[in-house]
Amino acid sequence: MPRHIANESYEESRSRFVTLVTDHSQYDLVINYSSHFFGKALILLLQNNRFGIFDLHEVRDVETLGSKLGIYQQEDAAIISDYLEDVMPTVYTRSEL
Repeated sequence: MPRHIANESYEESRSRFVTLVTDHSQYDLVINYSSHFFGKALILLLQNNRFGIFDLHEVRDVETLGSKLGIYQQEDAAIISDYLEDVMPTVYTRSEL
């Protein structure tokens, strides 16, 4: 059976693994930095297997961040947003690997 691959690429990337604990829950995050997504980071919440691709401005939007990652406690989403704002690169290039 023939394969139809539209796009395939390989890139070294940098990942960050962090556990944030709030008054309500624990959040285990994987943050993968890559130039593949135009400088955005792939952020995965391990508890519920939800993920999104975010840039610095998008992690500042607490409502969108919480919705995409399935964080329904607004206070927790704000804490995670604040953390991500501190660790997100403003522009990510291959030279930062």
